[in-house]
Amino acid sequence: MIEADKQKEENEKKNVELAQCYKRMALTEDGKKIMADMEVFCGAKRISSDRDWNEHSIFFHDGMRNVYLYIMKKIERKENKDD
Repeated sequence: MIEADKQKEENEKKNVELAQCYKRMALTEDGKKIMADMEVFCGAKRISSDRDWNEHSIFFHDGMRNVYLYIMKKIERKENKDD
């Protein structure tokens, strides 16, 4: 196995382990409360085209929303890549 393949395999193992950590956190009552708070704080359901925002605040708030979406993607990650 070449070095790049080993690195890729190691990274995938780390990603699986990290996704499992996120999932365990999200299953707890505390984790559910945290994720509900993050959803509001990060503006996961906020519309980016709010007329009171300028382009800089849209980019800022979209970045916050992306953090929430990243966490949700980790939580919902499938263990088997073939699924």
